[in-house]
Amino acid sequence: MTESTKAVTAVIQLSDTLSIDGYMMPDGEFRAGIAGASILLGHGKDWFNRLASRGPKKLEALQSAGFTGRLEPVVIPRESGTRGASRAQTINLKDLTTLITVEALAGNKRAIALQAAFTLEGLDSRFRDAFRVEQRTPEEKRRFFGLTYDEFLKTLAENRAELEELRLPGDDLYYPEETDENLNS
Repeated sequence: MTESTKAVTAVIQLSDTLSIDGYMMPDGEFRAGIAGASILLGHGKDWFNRLASRGPKKLEALQSAGFTGRLEPVVIPRESGTRGASRAQTINLKDLTTLITVEALAGNKRAIALQAAFTLEGLDSRFRDAFRVEQRTPEEKRRFFGLTYDEFLKTLAENRAELEELRLPGDDLYYPEETDENLNS
């Protein structure tokens, strides 16, 4: 078994309702927790661990897309005064991107919406740079991402019941029925 690396942890807020556990390694590399990645894609937290048991086709599809599958165990020391440490298995950000892409190609609507929201956020940032427009604040980015994700879920849902199944609890509190003008602001 590989020795665990001490890492710094943070919750990466993609939107007001979407987050993933992030880790920074001693060399500055950013990684994502596999349980959080599984949940982000709409699966149970043990989905990633069961990928190998799903048969060679799933792993082959991931590997042909550049997936390394290299897990890095991390340990997060607890606050002073408490004993023990938390442990997690992590993947690099390129592998997380590959998981999202392969899941989107397989028709996972959450993965499609994630990919669309990340793409629009990146394009928005590049256009702001090119036109020398001030970048969005972290809070504005989270809201923009959430609105985009929610809009794509609505578009992809075949019916109202499916939309409700795809949404996360509390989405309606953060992203009530929005118009295109709210997304463009």
